[in-house]
Amino acid sequence: MLGAITAYGLFKFLHFPPLLTAVVVFPLFLLIGFLFERWLLRPIKADSQHEFLIASILVTLGASLTIEDVTFFLLEQASISIPFSLPSLKWRGIVIPSIRLIILGIIVCLTLLVHFYLKHSFTGKAMRAITQNREGALVVGVNISRIAMVTFGIGTALAATAGAFYVILFAVTPSIGIPLTVRYLSIVVLGGLGSLMGSLLGGIILGLTEAITSFYVGGHWVPASSFFLLILVLLIRPQGLLGYKS
Repeated sequence: MLGAITAYGLFKFLHFPPLLTAVVVFPLFLLIGFLFERWLLRPIKADSQHEFLIASILVTLGASLTIEDVTFFLLEQASISIPFSLPSLKWRGIVIPSIRLIILGIIVCLTLLVHFYLKHSFTGKAMRAITQNREGALVVGVNISRIAMVTFGIGTALAATAGAFYVILFAVTPSIGIPLTVRYLSIVVLGGLGSLMGSLLGGIILGLTEAITSFYVGGHWVPASSFFLLILVLLIRPQGLLGYKS
């Protein structure tokens, strides 16, 4: 949500090209993610990793609700969007919005970049090591505090970048955060925990399911269809589409 509002501000007041607002949004929210982790999450004192997880969820949820209320108060209008379009592509009677195709291409490229970063860089390998075995990563010399800060920063920057593209396609309100969170958690579980390619595939499948449901059944059935698909996949393949059994 904040990434979308920042992109809208860059477009409206500084006349940035809509698709280039992400160039500013990503590094800005990378820094914000660093500071959030350093000031709000790292000071949490917990006796176990489970307690730390619960406490961090409460802190981030509280911050989310606070940001939402403050944004409602400061925002001059109920919703915002960037009025931007490109000529659509036509193929055998099918009309394909080119702006959505471009954004999809950018998302695929970002996913591949993050995938190779996690697979081949030292920091990426350290992130995966901490996820798989925190104590083992600590024993071999991984600086867990620094890696945690980098991880949170990258996650924040990617979420804000998604918001910068989202505001081009849809109207954004301060309250979109929680509903989108539920949706992307469904996508992650659908694709398989720990699999970026699975998340990409899960997002495409979920998007197609919602579009088909909206067209043939009705828009009010879209949330139900998403959760029905999620439950179906979990019943057939609990580890997700591209996940692995532990």
